[in-house]
Amino acid sequence: MRHTLPMCQQCYPSPSSQRGAMFGMDARVALIIMAILAGVGGWQMMSRLESAKMDQAEANAAALRDGLAKYYTTQGINRLPAGLDELFEAGIITNPGLRRDPWGNTWEYFTATTPVKVEDTPIVMQLAVVFSRGKNAIDDTGGFSNAEEFAAWEPQKDDLGVKFTSREIDLERLRDYQTQAGQIIERLENAETVGYLEAQTACDGNEKPGWCDDMDGKNWQQFNFYPRTDADATAGVVYYQEKILQKAPFSSGSLEDMQRLVTELGLPASTAQDPWGRVLMLNTNIMGRNEPPFSASLCFSDGADCLTDRE
Repeated sequence: MRHTLPMCQQCYPSPSSQRGAMFGMDARVALIIMAILAGVGGWQMMSRLESAKMDQAEANAAALRDGLAKYYTTQGINRLPAGLDELFEAGIITNPGLRRDPWGNTWEYFTATTPVKVEDTPIVMQLAVVFSRGKNAIDDTGGFSNAEEFAAWEPQKDDLGVKFTSREIDLERLRDYQTQAGQIIERLENAETVGYLEAQTACDGNEKPGWCDDMDGKNWQQFNFYPRTDADATAGVVYYQEKILQKAPFSSGSLEDMQRLVTELGLPASTAQDPWGRVLMLNTNIMGRNEPPFSASLCFSDGADCLTDRE
């Protein structure tokens, strides 16, 4: 006999088939949730990676700034490198990984100078910025061309970088310069005193030399006892060291002659150059007198006549 299933049994699945359907639905929902979570986790990982690169970029830029300071202190003296490659070529930075930023791009590097006066001493201060264009490799910041723009400069958007100024280095050099100039002045005054006392002793003796009473129309008390340099062209001046001790005048601003001068004064030859590499210039009759009192003046120059071209 043929049996026909009731209509209700044909339309609805059995309990076992219902369980299978529900399990399939749960699995799909779970997979979707897992996919969402995996996407969130991936985004967080990427964010952490970019954050690490940003931190590294800042640290590397700071290392390059330190390299600029070392270059300026030891090699550039009064200039910064034309490009950052010079830091590596000079061996100041030895880590080749610093040649590019963490995204593999070259660093942006801009420089400028600004003349300043610190305690009446003219200084050409060096300014620079080093920055990364960031993840998007787009220069959103740009450089600068003067001190005002440098003061306002800040990295924009995702760019990261640092500023450099030689101010602190130059201030330290200024202190060294002041000490150095003071030493030269002290030794010049000592030399002037020693020369005067030598002439006094010779001319107070029983058999005094003829030059005590007359040397080119001057007696010994009218002599200039400073060492002579060619910066003084005043007529009628009798220099004790030149006329009596037969010492040739020094050439003011000549490195060789100025080294010889400071050495004779009992100072290191290096004293003939200031911390910026400028050469000593000396005039031991700056007032242009042919009789006492005589005044000396000194300065350091990179070529210009700093004795007469002072502002």
